[in-house]
Amino acid sequence: MRLFQIPARKDNYIYCAADSENRAFVVDPADARPVEAFLSRHPEIRLEAILNTHHHHDHVGGNEALQARHNLKIYGPAHDAERIPGLTHPVDVETEFSVGQITLRVHDVKAHTRGHICFQTLSSFSEVYRHGHAGEVTLVNRLGGHPALFVGDSLFLGGCGRLFEGTPEQLHRVMTFYRSLSGGHLVVCAHEYTEGNLKFAQTVFPGNASIEERLASFATESGGARSSVPDLLEKEFATNPFLMVFDEENRKILRTRYGELGPVGLIQEIRRAKDQY
Repeated sequence: MRLFQIPARKDNYIYCAADSENRAFVVDPADARPVEAFLSRHPEIRLEAILNTHHHHDHVGGNEALQARHNLKIYGPAHDAERIPGLTHPVDVETEFSVGQITLRVHDVKAHTRGHICFQTLSSFSEVYRHGHAGEVTLVNRLGGHPALFVGDSLFLGGCGRLFEGTPEQLHRVMTFYRSLSGGHLVVCAHEYTEGNLKFAQTVFPGNASIEERLASFATESGGARSSVPDLLEKEFATNPFLMVFDEENRKILRTRYGELGPVGLIQEIRRAKDQY
């Protein structure tokens, strides 16, 4: 299986996942045009479906044009169906479905929006390509052999999405879910916010060696692709403040700043600080 990154708009990423028979789906198409350009470069790929993590226009803007041209199935959250343009296959949380040979499990990750879901693949991608807005298509060998989490805006490298419709309690549940997973999953998020997120993380955990090292190596890691995404969840456990809060030593550090708060309160304070950063 192959996973491709398609840059769109200013900092959006669309993804195309293709199985061994080149049956494929795209995730969160902000715009139809970059997808059509990608397909013209890969005539072997047969696009069959769209997966939408949530309703924001920069994730569903290309739905109807792509559906009209390719007669696609569109999968999205059943509990937010009215906000997904062209939705044909509403999916419930904790259910599974397949596109070609790729089976996905649906998870509830509402917080950024009230309808947000995550798609987890149940098998691994043999080839993973990055392609940033100012970069070139690059095969990242170390990312091969891992399953993927199509997380939309519920999780970013080094951060997470704002709480437009959700609560701190919901954000804590989402982060609890991601913290419960194997670190061997690919975090396949929809925006290139990594460097800024890591700079913010430095202010939350000053002097943290893992954050410092990741930020120092950012340019090298992004390479010719000029993209840091996707990357492994295990990195987030060590450098993403919203996931680091589950470690007791890190909570002690946070309480010296925010007071004797529980995990929900600490996440709320980190989110508030990031919103003001």
